[in-house]
Amino acid sequence: MEILESEIEIYNSKMRLLNWLWDEIKLFDSELKKKINQKGQNLPINL
Repeated sequence: MEILESEIEIYNSKMRLLNWLWDEIKLFDSELKKKINQKGQNLPINL
């Protein structure tokens, strides 16, 4: 059960980070957003 709780906490932390990043990206102009999105597509899935 502790392993499951740890996995859930890690997942929640990743989601908070992604939400924060999305909020930050929304502040940029559309051209910079496109560049950030293109770079993000190359990131590995398992962060």
